[in-house]
Amino acid sequence: MKRHYRITPPGQQAPTDAELARYRDPKRLVHAYEKAVRRPQRPIYRDPKAFLALLLIVLLAWLLSGQHERRDTPPAEPSGPQQPAP
Repeated sequence: MKRHYRITPPGQQAPTDAELARYRDPKRLVHAYEKAVRRPQRPIYRDPKAFLALLLIVLLAWLLSGQHERRDTPPAEPSGPQQPAP
């Protein structure tokens, strides 16, 4: 069984000289490609979802570390009579 594949659709014309000249500059072509492919980068403090996720991670780390329970209070003194050590 013979298979015949067409790469270009029928009736498509060859590119004109003006179109070819547009793509002859490789730096411009690479820049246009990078600009089209690259996702827009936003700082993390301007992206609400990423900021909330980071805030949640920091809050969980703080709660799990136990820093919120530690206080700089002096230990409580016993209120009952003390017996001298022999």
